[in-house]
Amino acid sequence: MFRLLALPMIQEELFAPMYCEDNGRPNAPVQIVLGVLILKELFDLTDQEALDQLEYNLLWHYALRLTPEEAHLCQKTLHNFRARMMAYEAGPGVFRDVTGQILEALGTKTGRQRLDSTHISSNISRLTRLGLFCETNRLFLHAVRRKHPILYRRAPEGVRARYLKDDGEATAYQDARSSDSRRRLAVCARDLYRLIDVFRGTAAAKLEEYGLLERLFHDQCEAVKLHSKPRKDDDDAGAGGVPVRLKEAKEVASDSLQTPHDPDVTYSGHKGKGYEVQVCETSAADNEAEIITHVEVTPSSGSDATATIPTIEALDQEGIQPEELLADTTYGSAKNAVEAERLGTELVAPVPGNERSEDEVAGGDGAALTAADFDIDAGYSRPSVCPAGHKSIAETTNARGQENHVAIHFDRATCDACPQHERCPARLSADGTDFVLTVNLEKRNREKRRRADAGGEFRARYAARAGIEATNSELKRAHGLGRLRHRGREPVRLAVFLKALACNIKRMLRAILARRRPEAPMLA
Repeated sequence: MFRLLALPMIQEELFAPMYCEDNGRPNAPVQIVLGVLILKELFDLTDQEALDQLEYNLLWHYALRLTPEEAHLCQKTLHNFRARMMAYEAGPGVFRDVTGQILEALGTKTGRQRLDSTHISSNISRLTRLGLFCETNRLFLHAVRRKHPILYRRAPEGVRARYLKDDGEATAYQDARSSDSRRRLAVCARDLYRLIDVFRGTAAAKLEEYGLLERLFHDQCEAVKLHSKPRKDDDDAGAGGVPVRLKEAKEVASDSLQTPHDPDVTYSGHKGKGYEVQVCETSAADNEAEIITHVEVTPSSGSDATATIPTIEALDQEGIQPEELLADTTYGSAKNAVEAERLGTELVAPVPGNERSEDEVAGGDGAALTAADFDIDAGYSRPSVCPAGHKSIAETTNARGQENHVAIHFDRATCDACPQHERCPARLSADGTDFVLTVNLEKRNREKRRRADAGGEFRARYAARAGIEATNSELKRAHGLGRLRHRGREPVRLAVFLKALACNIKRMLRAILARRRPEAPMLA
């Protein structure tokens, strides 16, 4: 099934920009290299495990249309191919292209989709605050000793001894009891300042590791006028004071440096250190298989609320923008809901907060009307309609100079004769020519959603969102998304796209296999 259906979906023409047109030796076939990478993520293998399977497993030979003599790649080929994919943004491109073919092959409906995020970790150790200082200082000293051995001698001998052994490995200085760690942190902060000061303006200052020193200092320390002097029993006693103050833990921002081995990692107070992956997939009861339509890597320190509109815009560019998008509370701010409606998607999500005004639970015969009772197009492409069925004659956007506020004008004669005139919130304009209703679209959106929640309508529509939790679990459990073998945002991002693509291919093959042989068991 992989040989007949999945492999032909890899279009080698997409990768032409990655190679020189008229120079160099013939490259390994893209279809084979990318096929190996997809199978690698399908079974959550290391590079070496995947290459061993390619070398010795006849199933892989058959799936990739190879003879045993052809079934060979070296690890450097995989490494270079991934590097090219990152340089040319080929990961998102191949995911979108193949996923589009999968949607077409299965006839998958995309009118309703669901969105969620899941926390992942790159290949890093979770350092304590003391460990972060020690490892960042050690990496810099190791880089200077290796690349600028003469300059290395400028570092104070005591500083070198605290962080770097003769073989370049870390010392045990970061291993301290909790009662001693605070004092050692102060020593590390002073050492950090000393290293920055000693190597400022030298060739060592051009090293990436020096930039990490500066970032760590900015994140964790503060330059002050008064010098902080070591105590007599401090490890840097006799080295002199430096103008630095160690910040309290609560003063350190969540987007601060978490590890020098992956500077793109940030911190979430709820989920910890790592990245967030935004996952969007189809959600229709009659789909043979739900297909992941969008993935993206975002910082853990950020809010999922910022991913709502970019996701809808990305889906629109691929021609698969949903009519309904199911998401949890974090995505469902009123501002996001209004903007999504303006783009043509209804955001189905719980309303943040618990407060309810009388207007938000109002409605029914005899009750005062509110803006939630009016049919208002957030995109302003058609006239608004009042509860009595009368269309507006004019609309003024950004009313009162405020975003998402609109002044809706109705004909005075029509309003005067309307049987619902007494219940209507529209008021006579200052010049008496028409009736005007000024609407805060965000407040109106909250009112409509809370009324739907109170009436029980929302719960039935929202129930399907829970299915994406199973997808997040599948990506982590079956495809190794939770703990990646890569470091850095771009390698992590490429791995995420390949794992999502592998999951989509697996789901397609399972669906078509079940369609052709309904009595056969599904693939694991």
